[in-house]
Amino acid sequence: MQGGLRTVSGFCNSLERNTMQLNWKQRAVSFLLAALWGAGAQAACLSAEVEPNNSDSTASAGLCSGVNVAGSISSSSDADWYKVVVTTPGLVEISLNHATGRDFDWYFYGATGAYLTYKSTSNIPETGSYTVSAAGTYYVRVKSYSGTGSYTLNVKLPGTPPVDPPVEPPITSVVTGKVWLNGGLILQENAGIFVNGLRQATGKNTNTPNVNSVTNCDTNWNTTPCPRVAIITAAAVNQADGVDKFTNDTASGAWSYYNLFQRHGFAPKHILSHHDTYANNSGNSTTTGQSNIAIINQADLVYVIGGDQSRLARTFLNDDGSDRPLMAAIRARYAAGNFIYAGDSAGTAIAPSTSYGEGISIGYLNQNTLRAITPANCPYTAPASDGTPAPSCLSHPTNIDFGTKIKGFGFVPNANVDTHFDNRASRSGRLGRFLAALKNIGPNVSYGIDQNTALYINGDVATVYGTSGVFVAEATGSNFGTGSKFSASSVRLSYLTAGDSFKFSDRSITTTKTKLIGSSTGAYQYSSALNSSNIFAVDANGVGASSATFKHMIDQTPTSSTGTAPSDSYNPLSFVLTFKRDNQTTGYKNATGSYSGPYTIVKALVDVN
Repeated sequence: MQGGLRTVSGFCNSLERNTMQLNWKQRAVSFLLAALWGAGAQAACLSAEVEPNNSDSTASAGLCSGVNVAGSISSSSDADWYKVVVTTPGLVEISLNHATGRDFDWYFYGATGAYLTYKSTSNIPETGSYTVSAAGTYYVRVKSYSGTGSYTLNVKLPGTPPVDPPVEPPITSVVTGKVWLNGGLILQENAGIFVNGLRQATGKNTNTPNVNSVTNCDTNWNTTPCPRVAIITAAAVNQADGVDKFTNDTASGAWSYYNLFQRHGFAPKHILSHHDTYANNSGNSTTTGQSNIAIINQADLVYVIGGDQSRLARTFLNDDGSDRPLMAAIRARYAAGNFIYAGDSAGTAIAPSTSYGEGISIGYLNQNTLRAITPANCPYTAPASDGTPAPSCLSHPTNIDFGTKIKGFGFVPNANVDTHFDNRASRSGRLGRFLAALKNIGPNVSYGIDQNTALYINGDVATVYGTSGVFVAEATGSNFGTGSKFSASSVRLSYLTAGDSFKFSDRSITTTKTKLIGSSTGAYQYSSALNSSNIFAVDANGVGASSATFKHMIDQTPTSSTGTAPSDSYNPLSFVLTFKRDNQTTGYKNATGSYSGPYTIVKALVDVN
């Protein structure tokens, strides 16, 4: 509860309930997408096989030229059939890719009769082609020569420009599409985030919804004008917990996720796959798995709630970190455009290529090198008899203050992300673990998102929404120590608030604030420095010492402030953080004199020793 209002986020790594435009080439494919996404059923390109598809009469349909389709062979007798509609004579190109240790083959058939061509070598991928002499219906059959497991099929057809494959994001672009990242504990009434932010980002039905109504939107996705959101509750303890969160308001006034999104003008449906049911429900060979994929294929966005991101990794990824069919469907929808990946708390933390969690800042700095695990390390364990969930697999086995990293979903491939950043009441601020992750994981940009705050990344530009702020760290010109004790120098640290934006390609920041601090119109408010004796502390009102010290530093005459991270019984090393300004640093606010409003801090520095 915050300010008397229920929050809707799940705490990342906790058990609390409160918890493009792709830079696609503008090609002739636009007419195809328009047809696919017009009124009516609004079918998408097939992204994953739909069982049963063991014969030509039950073949998976909807295959689009050049679009990857995820499938899986479960036994030596299993065969997957795909229907291929060719609109003009010409060359059909087929590619079958899979992991090493297995050998899958493909066969290409006409509408009737024996196969026309096939590939059954040991090559990976298995590629070949066939020139068809007439338009019509054809089929591809995939079978195993040896081994079982997942595969990717790609068929390029003559006469239609193939749908471009997803653009691999260069280092100048943080994402290829649209990603919405909530920092946790979003107030359920926060229309600024849910309506003016996320709903507007979909580009659909911009009418203001009635927040007092849970019937704003037609539940028929074929006819509703509202954005169609697929709610993913897999970060919850198990499927029963996820169903409860989606379905039921609480006695204390917390809205269910169904009612939350109806009140804000979305048409929600629930994805039924969780830590205890993923083996069946994240695949494509069961009724529930097929239903989940069908929902994804029609959705305008997914919204991944908070909880424990390791449960998300286990639910959607294979042991080796590759996509299960349900995640393959999400990724294909995202790649096709007009689709948003939205997360909150754990759903935000899992969005990068690598996620990290558990532990606190002083622990991460003492640990120095993060422990690494895979989804295979995260089996489901039922709660205790009193309902207490099993510990997260991200929990460090020897020190609860240390952190662990795991493969993420990769929708933010060139940056790290942390949540509940510096205003989680009576909890440790996360700047220390944020900097340790920046060293350990690799991307040279990181985002730290406060509670009741969101970061909307649309291609190259990330914009802040909400009541608090977002830290942006840049390590391009930084130095990290190589010794046993963590140290860092010259990490660029910025702080953005509502309306501010960060452009990834040139690392520029645009602010909505009107007063340049230190100028004739924005004199410094403080004549002396503020230094903190416990830099990662957050008080009962949600005021973090890191934020307070950093904001004071930008609005004081002295050019630096320090904060101490004291040692404790679990963490024998202490650290000093120094915030400072140089000739690249600027700060902005909206008024002079006594001021406590939002700041924008551009490219200050932080050292850790």
